[in-house]
Amino acid sequence: MRKIDGKMLSLTLAVCLLPIVFGVFFYQKMPEMVAIHFNMNNEVDHYASKNFALFGIPVLMIMLQIFCCVMSDWRGNQESNKPKFVVIVKWIIPVLSVIISVITISVALGNAVDVRKWIILVIGILWMMIGNYLPKMSYEQMKGKVHPMPKSENGYKKMARMLGYTFVIFGFILLITILAKPWISFMGIVGMVFVLLMETIYICVKKI
Repeated sequence: MRKIDGKMLSLTLAVCLLPIVFGVFFYQKMPEMVAIHFNMNNEVDHYASKNFALFGIPVLMIMLQIFCCVMSDWRGNQESNKPKFVVIVKWIIPVLSVIISVITISVALGNAVDVRKWIILVIGILWMMIGNYLPKMSYEQMKGKVHPMPKSENGYKKMARMLGYTFVIFGFILLITILAKPWISFMGIVGMVFVLLMETIYICVKKI
């Protein structure tokens, strides 16, 4: 019988609830309309009511986290010790939820926040973590989770190393772009997408 990791689910949901706690604490100090989206130049291009920003978005993140954890455990293997890669994936939404909440509240209170740098920092670190742990996942653990999936274990190891290097290298590059112009960060992300696309085509054509 497949089981849901209740301990991990409860812990990550507790972190997802923190933005709501922040919202209650800062509610009276917040303007009625707050910025919730920024362009590459750190300029606000979308506003929403503070009720939606402080409570609606966290609730959506909580629902998404429940879905992510349940589907991960339902489709994954039932080993007692979950692979670190799976654990990292389960923490993505809670961490993002807290960071988004802190940024939203800080900007609404009039603090100067370079949103682009924070987002690039998070993405860069996440890519490097994925690149570090992806090659450590076994062939059996990744069956059904990767498409296209190599037909042999040796083929999978080759693919995992290739993707691992790609994530780590571009994660490091992205972190460096924090010190550069916004368009350079954008090109780093575009470059990552292009390389992953080429690698996917290579895997399909070579049938490794």
